[in-house]
Amino acid sequence: MERRKLLATAGAVTITAFATTVGLGASFGLFGVTEPDSPVGRLDSRRAATVEVHATPAPAPVTTTLPGTGADD
Repeated sequence: MERRKLLATAGAVTITAFATTVGLGASFGLFGVTEPDSPVGRLDSRRAATVEVHATPAPAPVTTTLPGTGADD
């Protein structure tokens, strides 16, 4: 009985360690499954940032008052 318990514990630890190793390897791109051309996570301070400047302001909202509904009546 003691031997079965030790084998079950050793198997569970082995499977957990293997799964962790595979997960970390995939995260760091060790298996070639990550996208190598992705710019995510590659910050480069030498690159110039692009800035958009809009020359015309956004149009103002149009408000209308119907006759007989205003405060002047």
